[in-house]
Amino acid sequence: MSRVSTCGGDGRRRAASGRSRWPVWWASSWGWSEATNSLEFCISCHEMRDNVYVEYKSSPHYQNASGVRATCADCHVPRDWTHKVIRKVQASGELYHWLIGSIDTKEKFEAKRHTLARREWDRMRATDSQECRNCHSFGAMDFHKQTPKAASAMEGAEKAGKTCIDCHKGIAHSFPDVTAGHRQLFAGLSDQAKALALKPGDTAYALTSLALYGAPPTPGSAGDGEIAAATPVKVLAAEGDALKVEITGWQRGSSTQTLYAQPGKRITTVKLNAAVAGQTAALRTVTDPETEQEWTEVRLTAWTGAGGYVATLGALWDYGARVYDANCSLCHTLHPPADFDANAWIGKMNAMKRLTRLNEEEGRLLLTYLQSHAKDGAR
Repeated sequence: MSRVSTCGGDGRRRAASGRSRWPVWWASSWGWSEATNSLEFCISCHEMRDNVYVEYKSSPHYQNASGVRATCADCHVPRDWTHKVIRKVQASGELYHWLIGSIDTKEKFEAKRHTLARREWDRMRATDSQECRNCHSFGAMDFHKQTPKAASAMEGAEKAGKTCIDCHKGIAHSFPDVTAGHRQLFAGLSDQAKALALKPGDTAYALTSLALYGAPPTPGSAGDGEIAAATPVKVLAAEGDALKVEITGWQRGSSTQTLYAQPGKRITTVKLNAAVAGQTAALRTVTDPETEQEWTEVRLTAWTGAGGYVATLGALWDYGARVYDANCSLCHTLHPPADFDANAWIGKMNAMKRLTRLNEEEGRLLLTYLQSHAKDGAR
């Protein structure tokens, strides 16, 4: 009887003890969560204090006419308890990189800025920019009090189902150099191209636009045309710094000075002057069933400089995918290349390229990548 009574008493004491610990645990957890939400905590390490905090202090989120300040947690930490804890646990993994010094200098931070920013952009897009919407919402906006340009953009975004981070990147922190990663990759490919020793019988792919000659080039000689990036060539001969190559492509109708990768698809591979265009040899003619236009497959023998080719097309497509991902995900989620046909991508690139930081050569390669991976343009 005493054992039963003692056991019951122990059980009650344990239950009471558990109930007494619950407020303590809750208070300590809440205190930990709120303490790590403070601006002071966020800038307690020099990586944040010397980089993003300096930028944030010059933004409207820090100082503005209304006197309302949004701090780090307002933009980067969910308000509800469940998602807040999940985000805190995720963030604890970032302490490892702080410990090993991944971004402990200005140079290291800038080198990783785009990666860090992209990770946060993706998180915000996945939550429909919930932290932004805690303060801003389409329903609360008076479009008549906005500038005509802002009102048009906001109303259009609402109708299109866009989320805040699709358009509002870099409003509190400096915008990252989104081209740095793929330009570094291109520099590596350029080094490989310079070191690639091609011999007769090899097939190689132009890394970038290359001058084309109707005869062996001499120093200072003007080109007779141009080979586009990703164009395959078969090496016929190697003489010093020059290569004699064979290129196969398609001419559209009576237009002989441009070669395309496929009939019916305007994926440009070669542009020629009139003299060299006359040196092509016709192989066969087909009719495009959609346009009823004739396309003629031709073979061209010409000369180019050495040192501008890569051995595999896969390396170029990896580079193209990197260019696409870095530059075309800034305003919206990426469309898979196969969402559109090869010819449709021309108009889309013409409309969107001006919004990017791509140079002319990068834009050409990106178009070729998209066309070659379009739903009707796979090579």
